Amino acid sequence: YRRAILGLSPTWYRSRNYRSRAVREPRKVIEEFGTTLPESMTVHVHDSTADLRYMVLPMRPDGTEDWTEENLQRLVTRDSMIGVG
Repeated sequence: YRRAILGLSPTWYRSRNYRSRAVREPRKVIEEFGTTLPESMTVHVHDSTADLRYMVLPMRPDGTEDWTEENLQRLVTRDSMIGVG
C-alpha cells in the first residue's frame, strides 16, 4: 500500500478480519463490493501483512484500445487500487 500515493489506508482494510476473509473467501469479499467474477476466472490470493499489499493490474477494459495513457490513468484511483473502485 503506497501511502505516498494513496494516503492512509482505511481501518477496515488493515483489520485482521478483512485480511483473513480476503484470503479464505476472496470471491465472496469481491462480490460484497459489487463485482461478480465468472467461475471461469481464476482468483489467486497473495497474502501479505497489514503494511504490504501486492498490486495486480487487471486486463485492459474492453473498448479502451484506442485510449491514451493519460485516459487509462484516470481509471486507476485510490479505491480501484484497494479493490473497491
